Amino acid sequence: MFDTGKMKKKVEELKKSGLIRKNEKILIAFSGGPDSVFLYNLLNFLKKEYSLEISLMYINHNLREDVGNDLKFVREFSEENNVPLYIESVNVKEYATENKKSIELAARELRYEAIERILKNINYDRIATGHNLDDNIETFIFRLVRGTSLKGLKGIPEERGNIIRPILQFEKNEILNYLQENRKSYIIDYTNNKNDYTRNYIRNEIFPMFVNINPNFRNKVNELIHEINNRENKEDSILKERFVQYLEKYDVELSRKKIDQIYETLYDKKGNLNAEGSKEFSLGNGKILRKKYNKLEVIEEKEKEVDEERVEVKKNVPVKWHNYFIMLTDSMLEIEKIIKTEVENVKLMKFTEDFNGHKIFVRKRLEGDVISLNNLGHKKVKKILIDEKISKWDRNKIPVLEMEYRKNNKIVTEILSVGDIKFSKYLRKKEVKDKTQNEEMLLIIGRKNGR
Repeated sequence: MFDTGKMKKKVEELKKSGLIRKNEKILIAFSGGPDSVFLYNLLNFLKKEYSLEISLMYINHNLREDVGNDLKFVREFSEENNVPLYIESVNVKEYATENKKSIELAARELRYEAIERILKNINYDRIATGHNLDDNIETFIFRLVRGTSLKGLKGIPEERGNIIRPILQFEKNEILNYLQENRKSYIIDYTNNKNDYTRNYIRNEIFPMFVNINPNFRNKVNELIHEINNRENKEDSILKERFVQYLEKYDVELSRKKIDQIYETLYDKKGNLNAEGSKEFSLGNGKILRKKYNKLEVIEEKEKEVDEERVEVKKNVPVKWHNYFIMLTDSMLEIEKIIKTEVENVKLMKFTEDFNGHKIFVRKRLEGDVISLNNLGHKKVKKILIDEKISKWDRNKIPVLEMEYRKNNKIVTEILSVGDIKFSKYLRKKEVKDKTQNEEMLLIIGRKNGR
């Protein structure tokens, strides 16, 4: 249904947009046509996840002689899907004559007036209409040829007041294919095939000509509409341009669409960088954009980390691991000078059990690593690093110290520490007052500033 392929991607984008909110009561402007049937199925798909309450509203415009067929269909649809239905009748022709308005405009005004009235009477939150991407392109072309300002080319808004348009990014062909593949019934308004109205002419005559020039013209016009909307939002436009200028400093050449995708992934609608997690984007030309929680950086691909081997820590032989300095010793005095020159932050740890026959290794973290903490039980190393807000690229720079020993003729390994961040129950901090007197085996973990 909506959980595979292109449909899944568009549904995920709809969720991220925040257009659908939890615990809302939504009244669908329902005609029984393909768009409104598709809209119902989409909202019904999201109903459980968002705890939605859904009802249908059908407006009889009294413009067609066969309206009885429509009424029969919407009533049967309501019963089959167990969804409440409200029906309202309006006299469009009479209203248009009295107010000297076109049939299209009169129908639109009476339709929204009736829906608003029902919405208020049943105490619902918002109205959902079935405008799709093709409708938006029609509106753009209609206003373009009639003459309008740049603001007029913004197209149909996804949200206006209490009205939402959840399927505005779905093409008509996508909608029809979905209904056909899932055997969903709908009715066809035969007046849509007549070119009496300007919009019908654009849809039936202009669109096919554009398809001959560029089969993907709908998406191209849709991208232009988004660009116009973004530029209308001056604050958002300024923030995005700053982001573009930041990338330009590194001789990055990306399409506007790609930049928009990266920007919308990294920043919220107010232009704030999302501080959660880490992300990486290829910028081409051997460059990578990295987001480490609340910081951005552009690096060369060759700077990406190389996997290190598992290294044994032997007595009085220092092991260097990125910014870390690790050593086993029973004579602090002997290496005091080395520590002073190599590192700035030093932790001295003693073993809580007999060290005899144990080996100590340094390695990078592995998927599923767990450390046994004193009085706190087991905790995943990955969770520790996330809690410390260490980016996924820097996590391999944090050494995992591992103890290996034989027990009941089997090799047993236990994680001793995650760098100098967390220590297992097998280690305890050691206070050495007189370094000349120390004869106990100690594990030294030193680090230069930063990780």
